Amino acid sequence: MSETRTAGAWEVTPAPIPALTITSDRATNTDVLFLGDLHLDHPSADRAAVKRLLDDARERNAAIALLGDVFDVMQGAGDRRASKAELSARYVGRDDYLTAVLEDVLEVLEPYADLVWVVLQGNHEASIARYNGVHLEQLLAHELRRAGGACVAPGYETYALLRFRFREDESRVDAVVPLWLTHGYGGGGEVTKGTIQAARRAVTYPDARIVVSGHIHSSYFLAHEQHRVTARGIVYDVEQEHYVVNTAKNEHARHRGYHVERGRGPRKLSGWWGSFRRSRGQLASASQGERVAWDFYRAKP
Repeated sequence: MSETRTAGAWEVTPAPIPALTITSDRATNTDVLFLGDLHLDHPSADRAAVKRLLDDARERNAAIALLGDVFDVMQGAGDRRASKAELSARYVGRDDYLTAVLEDVLEVLEPYADLVWVVLQGNHEASIARYNGVHLEQLLAHELRRAGGACVAPGYETYALLRFRFREDESRVDAVVPLWLTHGYGGGGEVTKGTIQAARRAVTYPDARIVVSGHIHSSYFLAHEQHRVTARGIVYDVEQEHYVVNTAKNEHARHRGYHVERGRGPRKLSGWWGSFRRSRGQLASASQGERVAWDFYRAKP
């Protein structure tokens, strides 16, 4: 998919990087729900909690960014990680495991097809692509587009743009907020929460105002202050904001297995709501005349 597509109140442009263009009046907030590590096919995934957050997104007409590991998919034939205890009853008796999982997860997400903006690949989907030659996140995005959505599946990580039109002239973009979206990497840690990765990303992706990631099954916020200069010689200070989403899979509840053996505690699903609005008080881009302000807060079911 290379063309701009329209879904709901926004336009989605997939190339050269994913862009969500929102047309709204100056008094209206635009919400984006960031979720990741849902592992929807795992028996320990809290699907009811996921549905409550997705229903909240529907009520707010919010765009949804899924930051990888939508699938768990570790119970296929020949997968050394497979465990009978972790095979959902939904797939027992099926000899087409990957197809069964895709159909099942699609049933969960299809009612929200018009809201989903981005579906990233996570390490679980990457493993399936490596050993089975199937990109589940791309198939999911394809099916969501067939259901009337406009989502993109750009890979494991990407720059992305939120573009805002506040004027009657819809050909003009008034403000841009650059994001860095990534599934994430590293082991996290029960004490450090993987915060060292935020420092690394701040150096590597300095043009992002907001960085959102997952993978470590924990949640935190960090800010990195930056002293920047434009091509015109305008010096300005900004905060680069780092948000990490938690998982829907609570493996601690069984009190045994890989998660517990490594001293990891319980997990509660949470993502982040980003609420964006027009404001003259917060710089979104040094080259833009208009400005966008935003608030981030925990998305809890």
